[in-house]
Amino acid sequence: MAQEKSQNDNNKLLALLLFLGAGLLVLLSLGTESDKKATSAAVKNPAMEKSVNRHLMLTNEQIEFQRRRMEIENSAASDFNRTKPQATYNPDDSGLDLSNDSKSAETASLLGRGERGEGVPLNPHDVIQRELFNAEQDAAYTEAYKKEYARQFVENAAKGGYNVILDDQYRVRKVTPLNRKPGTVDIFNADGGAVQ
Repeated sequence: MAQEKSQNDNNKLLALLLFLGAGLLVLLSLGTESDKKATSAAVKNPAMEKSVNRHLMLTNEQIEFQRRRMEIENSAASDFNRTKPQATYNPDDSGLDLSNDSKSAETASLLGRGERGEGVPLNPHDVIQRELFNAEQDAAYTEAYKKEYARQFVENAAKGGYNVILDDQYRVRKVTPLNRKPGTVDIFNADGGAVQ
């Protein structure tokens, strides 16, 4: 019996604890509902929301301003004008001898093909004379080139079986075949027309 009484007391105690726990949960849920209503009312108030957003934006700008100010102070503390020397090209390091051969330079200067010591002309007369000389040299070179080209052209035509006659402007005046065959065209004029 004592055991039944002790078991009965335990059951009553357990029931009482469960009842108190349920009451406590009900009270907590009622308290959180009122907190939810207060929070939702604060969020629904546009003026309050605007104020909170503005405060957050100003705080963020202040933090960013402080960060940039610290960067500027740190960079101002360093010396911008300080430079580090950089290595330059040293021909001794490459293992190659890039100097001029004195014998070849001496031979070139003896032949008049060494380094030119022309430099800057001293007066306009020298400039004009040099330009006239260069123009004469170019004209002579061009004329010699045209003569040689015409000579080779006539020579190649002869090898091909034609006799070609050029005028003083190096234009073709007459072309005659070297082997005459009856009934063939003998002479061609400069326009490309046949003359019989």
